[in-house]
Amino acid sequence: MLTDKQLSSIIINAIVVKVIITFPRDMFTYCGNAAWIAGIYTTAVAFCLFYVLKKLYTTRKNVISMADDVGGTPLRIITGLAVFAVLSINFADIIRVFPEIIRLVLLQKTYAEIIGTVFIITLVLGAWCGIESIARVHQIFLPIAGIVFVGFLICLIEDIESVNLLPILGNGIKAIFIDGLSGLSVFADLLLLNILIPYMKDVEDYKKSGTRSILIGGGCMVLVFIAYGLCYAYPVSSEFIIPIYQLERLINLSDFFSRLEALFQFIWAISILLYGTLYLAVLAEVWRESFKLHHAKPLVAPIVIVATGIFVIPASLNDVLYYEGIINRWLYIPAFAVPIIIGIIYKLFHVKHYNKFE
Repeated sequence: MLTDKQLSSIIINAIVVKVIITFPRDMFTYCGNAAWIAGIYTTAVAFCLFYVLKKLYTTRKNVISMADDVGGTPLRIITGLAVFAVLSINFADIIRVFPEIIRLVLLQKTYAEIIGTVFIITLVLGAWCGIESIARVHQIFLPIAGIVFVGFLICLIEDIESVNLLPILGNGIKAIFIDGLSGLSVFADLLLLNILIPYMKDVEDYKKSGTRSILIGGGCMVLVFIAYGLCYAYPVSSEFIIPIYQLERLINLSDFFSRLEALFQFIWAISILLYGTLYLAVLAEVWRESFKLHHAKPLVAPIVIVATGIFVIPASLNDVLYYEGIINRWLYIPAFAVPIIIGIIYKLFHVKHYNKFE
């Protein structure tokens, strides 16, 4: 069984991984240097949506189990495939983006294919260890990553320029509150938390960990947006492919520490590896539960092969980032809609069933 702290560690890491990869670039394209306001706004909306989910999921049943109770095998399979598709799309681009980033930042002379192969093998081995083991590693690693994150922000202080956040509303109110709503995709990993409900000791752990994850993960996102906006003026802030790397390059404590970004990238790489192994294990579990299979581990390798095949199709990293931008703009809709719709149907079904036999 997973504790609420382990669950919180999982989702917080997932949210921060999204911020580390490419998410800020899209938000700064929409909102300008007012992306931090959009970050606060989307965090508040995520709280509201999760409040609805807390009211709907009051037992140790996830969205697939509820679908099975309400509609039997057909609805269970349909819901399971929908969840699998959302999580796969949310996860698969990491397989292509991560090796490219590592090659660009740390291993310039190494082929991305070699890095990608090692990455995939690591994901398979990690996922094979099981969800509980991965969650324990998350709980150990997250405080270390938190300390590094705070140190990272402190090191940026000498590079900030307060005028870079002007005008306060960036590209306008519409850009912040309409286009910026796509920022909810960073909280799409709450669907992953829903799938893990049967692994919890009590459904209260779902409520605690979800609330804590939104608060801390959203807070980290806003801090990164503020730091990035303070260091780079718009529209320059919307042009970098890997925003977090541009922030790391600003840090130069002395001649001896002139490449300090390598340390940060090492921590970020571990964070992404943990994210990938967890996602792969959960995807295998979703497929197992959807089709009532006995074991999930044999599914790990086929799933990662399919995901890899999909994201080697784009010709370049820029193409991958283009498609990722489209995905991030709409992914939050099914990520929240599927568990909410099934939860409402489950509630109505049980009310009707209760009244029938009252």
